[in-house]
Amino acid sequence: MILGIVVEGPSDAAAYSKLIPRIRPIIENVLSRPCGGKSPLGQKFVGFLEEFQDLTVEKALVIRDSDCRDPRIVEEKLELRLRESGYRPPFSVYFYATNCMLETWLLADESAVNRVAQNRAKPPRAQPIDGPLEGRRDAQALFHRMLSQAQLPADPAVYAEVATVADINLIQRRCPYFQHFVTRVLDC
Repeated sequence: MILGIVVEGPSDAAAYSKLIPRIRPIIENVLSRPCGGKSPLGQKFVGFLEEFQDLTVEKALVIRDSDCRDPRIVEEKLELRLRESGYRPPFSVYFYATNCMLETWLLADESAVNRVAQNRAKPPRAQPIDGPLEGRRDAQALFHRMLSQAQLPADPAVYAEVATVADINLIQRRCPYFQHFVTRVLDC
């Protein structure tokens, strides 16, 4: 199956493109379209859905961070924008807003960061973040600090590598709202 995703930025595209097939192996190819932020995503996603129609995408998922606001409200606004656009895709479109941000999930498994560091011949010095992760407005800064501890750049390639080796069960335990993402991907 080919799944099209519309996301905020290149790091999101890289990480989600690795996480999604791990959750649902029937998804063989993930075509991603980063938009350049939250506001541009709201303005551009319908155009990307139209583009997906020409690329034999079977289903699409529009993903946006909620920045610790109610994710359902973010999803409803995106759904409304699609309805108001008048475009009716010939494939199913799903919407998902994280409880806060993607980096919240990647923080859950510092050993994944350390494995990426070792694979790149860097010191595995990423330290765990204690306590609850969901609701942390500083998740991106914390994740970038974790990458810095392991001498890794905060770029799309590293995001993809971390998402490839992160323990999904650990993410689910530390970030309970992640289960909604798993459910949404399984629904696709």
